[in-house]
Amino acid sequence: MLANVNGTQLYYTTMGQGRPLMFMHGGLGLDQTLFLPWMELLAKEFQLIFYDHRGNGRSERPASLEGVTHDTWAADADALRQHLGFDKIVLLGHSYGGFLGQEYALRYQEHLAGLVLISTAPDFSNSGTVMQNVLDRSNQQMVETVASGLSKPFASDQDYADFIHTIFPLYFKNTEYAKAVPDGELYSFSSMAHNYVFSTTVPQFNVTPQLGQIKVPTLVIAGADDWITPAAESVRIHEAIPGSELVVFQESGHMPFIEEQDAFIKTVRDWVNKLPA
Repeated sequence: MLANVNGTQLYYTTMGQGRPLMFMHGGLGLDQTLFLPWMELLAKEFQLIFYDHRGNGRSERPASLEGVTHDTWAADADALRQHLGFDKIVLLGHSYGGFLGQEYALRYQEHLAGLVLISTAPDFSNSGTVMQNVLDRSNQQMVETVASGLSKPFASDQDYADFIHTIFPLYFKNTEYAKAVPDGELYSFSSMAHNYVFSTTVPQFNVTPQLGQIKVPTLVIAGADDWITPAAESVRIHEAIPGSELVVFQESGHMPFIEEQDAFIKTVRDWVNKLPA
């Protein structure tokens, strides 16, 4: 479905009934499909809302993202919340979606019943650690591939898709899981979004000084073997947000909802069910 909100069209899907859980995907340049089918078990108890960020997936892709900021993407999410008629939601952000989840909480926390931050960071100051992690997991050629992909623009969606497929095994402690993830269609990849965030918004992203302002119940989730947002980044978030809870999945990389799906679903389900009605 398409929602006309905040001057753009957002593609979204829903499933289940009950307390609304809205999901922010990562990348940017990817889309909501990475959450599926892994999160679907939560639809047994909750209403799940998945959407593609502006400029990503099947949402509106303008000719340029010039002028778009984290303010814009957070406002898009809040406009979608209003469009769906919810006063409060539980917001779940994974990876770059966790960047945006933190930004949303700093602007709209009166509309949050809870916040779940998955495999994310409060800034992107750990680039040296990231590259060492790549080398530890693979070889110098992969280091060069990752470095180029995070610093140079891709000429097409297909080039970006090829890059993601090449580096995808890095995201898992057990690389066999990478083979279980269905390939997305070409339209699911947005080189424009990836190019824009890594040239424009990532260098500016740093919410570390503001995280103490988040007062809503917060669950921080990490994978112990995450190469791009190491568990230490989740610890930083946990220590900065008063009263937050931290869960580290020991057998996971960047995708604990895939590698330890049952334990992940139970953790999120039990935590959400403890939130005030």
